[in-house]
Amino acid sequence: MRLTSLGHAAVLLETGSERILFDPWLTQRLDRFWEHHPPLPADLVRQVLDDGVDYVVLSHHHFDHHHFPSLRQLADGADVDFDDSPRQSSAVTCIYPAGPVPPRLTASGLGHQAIAWTLRRLGFERLHPVTPGDTLTLGAASLRTFPSAVPFPEMSVLVQTADAAVMLCGDALLHESTAAAFRRDDAPRLDAVFVPAHSVSPPGVLTERRPLNDPDAVRARAAANFDRYVEAIPAALTVPSSFGWRVGGDGEHDYSWCNRTMFPLTPVQALRRLDDLGRDGLLWGPGQVIEIADGKAAPAEGPVAPAAYDFDRLYAEVSLDPATPVPPFDAAADRYGRQSRTCEDLLHELLDRLVATDYWYRALDDGAGRHVISLYEDHGAQNAFLLDPVTHRVTRLGEGPARAHLAGGESWTETAASTLEALLGADLLFGSSFGLWASDGVLLSAVFHHPSFYTRHVERVLQEASTP
Repeated sequence: MRLTSLGHAAVLLETGSERILFDPWLTQRLDRFWEHHPPLPADLVRQVLDDGVDYVVLSHHHFDHHHFPSLRQLADGADVDFDDSPRQSSAVTCIYPAGPVPPRLTASGLGHQAIAWTLRRLGFERLHPVTPGDTLTLGAASLRTFPSAVPFPEMSVLVQTADAAVMLCGDALLHESTAAAFRRDDAPRLDAVFVPAHSVSPPGVLTERRPLNDPDAVRARAAANFDRYVEAIPAALTVPSSFGWRVGGDGEHDYSWCNRTMFPLTPVQALRRLDDLGRDGLLWGPGQVIEIADGKAAPAEGPVAPAAYDFDRLYAEVSLDPATPVPPFDAAADRYGRQSRTCEDLLHELLDRLVATDYWYRALDDGAGRHVISLYEDHGAQNAFLLDPVTHRVTRLGEGPARAHLAGGESWTETAASTLEALLGADLLFGSSFGLWASDGVLLSAVFHHPSFYTRHVERVLQEASTP
């Protein structure tokens, strides 16, 4: 068995007869905010995937794992008539988690239902949804799935062949049924396990620009999550994984401070935890290869040499530093696009698009949901408005930031009018928009994770691909 890293959680697994691609994010930039770290070497994707793939396995629907621009690259490029038919499919079989879970429109990436729609729209015809816990046979390989402890379908995957067993956990949170499966007497013996070393950012750093609070507790929680995984799933080799990115900004904004305030556990730190726990581990980066033979997993020659990366230096750039200041949000500087519409016009459309979202239904039930939003305009004025989802009313409150106009009980948002216009026009992908507003509420999430915005972005990628 041979595994090649394509960065972050993307892995090509070759069994000798099957080529299985996991969680493909194949572009250097994910969006205007995130980028691969270490960077993807030039021509790596073509070099590794030039012979095609037989299967694509998507662990869940989040954009860094279900990246539709990368999936489009994998689809065969037959001519497209957007009025009559989707793209024609390749022979690739796509495997992804599904289940009796209702749509979560305010969750990142629309909801797990986006996977099936996106794959069909991009032209993949061989779709194989699975319920986490199912086992599939892929030629000479067995693929066993395990659930994640999250409120949407997500899975870890165990791939077994006659001579190797590897488990890729993606971003999954350890589920008790997974831990129980490896406590059984007949638990599979793993040659290698890829354990998530990613860390959820401390609350409020991006959304409210709050300075880091109690960094020791944040670090301890991240380390404990990693330790539980390692102790639950024994393997001959453990690879800290699903951490291959950083905030890179967009050329106009410097968000390098994010990289020192968001990641309490890096792969280098996770490797030290493995040493403390008496487990063998290693780090790998884009283009590096691990081969498994005769019960031993070890680095092998590949597009990038085994010792090519200085991981201590690379991950020092994204290590938590409590002394790093979190700059206050400034809508005059942290903004995108150009304003062509009045604030009232933009906010009335925002309320129109809020209708039938989770946020709107909750507001109807309890009469709450009132929200103070301030918009910074291109000509320099900043005004606050009260939004009432129940009465569908926009009321101007006066000049200044939203937080200066709170009467009690309202949530708040501060952003630029141009940013809001770009979001409403689907010129700016929601996942790319972190750092362009500050808020203590989810009103914008409720609107811009709606299916209508997600589908517009997919259609745009398809249209761009078909334009000479």
